[in-house]
Amino acid sequence: MKNKKRFLALLAASLLLGLYLATLVFALIDSPFAYMMFKICLYCTIAIPVLIYVMVLVYRQLKEKNREIYGERLDSVIFDVGNVLVDYNWKKYLDSFGYDEKKKEVLANAMFLSPVWQEADRGILTPEELTKEFVKNAPEYEAELRLLYQNPGGTITAFDYAKDWIRSLKKRGIKVYILSNYSKRIFEQTQKELDFLPLVDGSLFSFQCNKIKPDREIYEDLIRTYHINPAHAVFVDDRQDNVDGAKNAGLQALRFTTYPDTSAALERLLMTAGSE
Repeated sequence: MKNKKRFLALLAASLLLGLYLATLVFALIDSPFAYMMFKICLYCTIAIPVLIYVMVLVYRQLKEKNREIYGERLDSVIFDVGNVLVDYNWKKYLDSFGYDEKKKEVLANAMFLSPVWQEADRGILTPEELTKEFVKNAPEYEAELRLLYQNPGGTITAFDYAKDWIRSLKKRGIKVYILSNYSKRIFEQTQKELDFLPLVDGSLFSFQCNKIKPDREIYEDLIRTYHINPAHAVFVDDRQDNVDGAKNAGLQALRFTTYPDTSAALERLLMTAGSE
């Protein structure tokens, strides 16, 4: 806004200076237009500042209206990781073992679809304790479950747009953070896929704080750790329950669908609620 005010002031001053110089020239050459130019200068001296003042008032009112509709100015974006910045696909990983459909269904229910899988994200149980819990769900497939959990990082594949998306936001002065439900074992096995982490301003993974989304506390931990103003930040996640959790913590939030659609929605939000 300061730059816009400065530009308008310089424009008005230049216009008035041009009119005054023209009036002076007409007066020096004793032109019949000199008096008319004098009156024009007089009117413009009054009208131009008034016009600029009105424009500033209208701008402020529109800006305030945008804040009511879209929220405060945004200076921070918080990304989830799985299915936002990387592809999390346990089905593809399970398919790679070549099991028949019946066995895959049993293994999926015993591991990936089990509540125990979320406990892995919480980071309290050790890998061996987690494996034993998976085995309890399907004891007859202990060998297969142990094999599956040796390399759960195989569920993760990098998205090629992740680093460019983060860089584009950073270039505009927007801070970027990570908040993700993520197990320690997968984190350790997917450092290559998480090569965007050095680009961000901060991150919090669920296994590091023993809390998971959509619990309010994990959002508050991130906000407190990095001194984020929730009213000035937007959270992006592919799960609606996590989006709702972010809103409950005072953050603005977008649900991720596809990169083109979500990046466009984020851009609209940044333009309307955001950067001046």
